[in-house]
Amino acid sequence: MKKIAILALGVILFAGCNNTQQSKSTESTEDKTKEETPSIGGDKDEHGCLVGAGQTWSEVKQGCIQVFNVGTRLNPVDSKEGDAVISAFVVINDDKSKMELFLPDDNKTTIILDKTEDNLYQKDIYKYDAKKSDLYVDGTIKYKGEVE
Repeated sequence: MKKIAILALGVILFAGCNNTQQSKSTESTEDKTKEETPSIGGDKDEHGCLVGAGQTWSEVKQGCIQVFNVGTRLNPVDSKEGDAVISAFVVINDDKSKMELFLPDDNKTTIILDKTEDNLYQKDIYKYDAKKSDLYVDGTIKYKGEVE
């Protein structure tokens, strides 16, 4: 009877030790998997902005922004019913001396407009009237925002 009790105790102790090693082995495998799996939305652009979070670099703000939260939305004036509306955005710097234009057809480059008159920003073919929230391209109004 003593032999059976000792044998049973030995089997229980051996099984308990084996489970501890197995869980440590499982943990290290899980840790390796976590380290090797990139986080979702973790892709960054050359400025360190999180692309998956909708961030983009702003020259006038000198940082990563979500243009749809920080900027003023301008909708195209020539949009047709049933077509998707793809907006442009403008972001004005803190001292209101410059304005950055984010056009929908050019996601990589922005255009920096300088303040030329009160509420007017301009560069080359682009002119933005901040009072009316109108963007002119080559003298023709192309985008319009909501005036507050």
